[in-house]
Amino acid sequence: MTENKELKPQARLSPTSINTYINCPRCYYMQYIYGVQTPPSIHLVKGRIVHSVLEDFFKTYRKDLDARLLSLFNKLWDKNKKDLDRLELEPEEISKHRTDCINMIMEYYHMFRRQMNMLLDLGKAENDSHAYYLLKPKFRELWVEDKDIHCCGYIDRVNEDYDSNITLGDYKTSSKYGLNFPEDYKRQLSIYALLYRNQEGIVADEVAVDFLRYGEVYRYEVTDDMLTKAEALIKATWENTRSVDIDDYAPNPYCHYKELCKDDSESNARIQKIKELIGDKNGKDDSAV
Repeated sequence: MTENKELKPQARLSPTSINTYINCPRCYYMQYIYGVQTPPSIHLVKGRIVHSVLEDFFKTYRKDLDARLLSLFNKLWDKNKKDLDRLELEPEEISKHRTDCINMIMEYYHMFRRQMNMLLDLGKAENDSHAYYLLKPKFRELWVEDKDIHCCGYIDRVNEDYDSNITLGDYKTSSKYGLNFPEDYKRQLSIYALLYRNQEGIVADEVAVDFLRYGEVYRYEVTDDMLTKAEALIKATWENTRSVDIDDYAPNPYCHYKELCKDDSESNARIQKIKELIGDKNGKDDSAV
């Protein structure tokens, strides 16, 4: 901790920071106001690699698409070797996660290949190259921002099919359990839909999550109610995160910083120490950035 550290509210919200605040205000405070870095993990590294592979995959067509994907993966895996080494995992564990990445990437390829074959069978595409470009996202990693409501983020892909239907898609490398769709993902997709509409002046038809591990895509229709609730959520979160006082950000029972949040004299002393290091001058600040 840095003595008398000057704290400021987050200047721009994102779907991730909004979800963090909803799930645990104290985690939000520590990450986005105090600036504690999220500990590195194999899951974060894997997610970054797989996202980058799919981003590069759609840059140009190659005949051997599956070999192209594996080649991209191998290059990006090697490029991230330093981050992987820092995790200090056993070689067997690293090998297991590497195989997991390959399985997700190839699962995506098989799904994409089926879609290409369907276009060919229906006569919508003349050949593989034509099918590839018909399915290729209109945008990859599209930055969207609305300065009026102080929110921004990257949409993984924007697809427009041959009927001009627009789908905003997000890739997920995480696990899912059963048929339930996590509320975090629903909030994230609704915020993307709102930002896309406000920036592009177009209401997307659907939002979707690609669960790469399972080769499954969950789709939701974009509705006026979805957009209205997303805007209300952003504005409420913005209002609730203008303070820089740690006491205004209560921890939940599963807080990553629970050792600082236990209701006992020792942890209370640690919380007080944080406040002393922050400095009384920071107090509350309800002014917008």
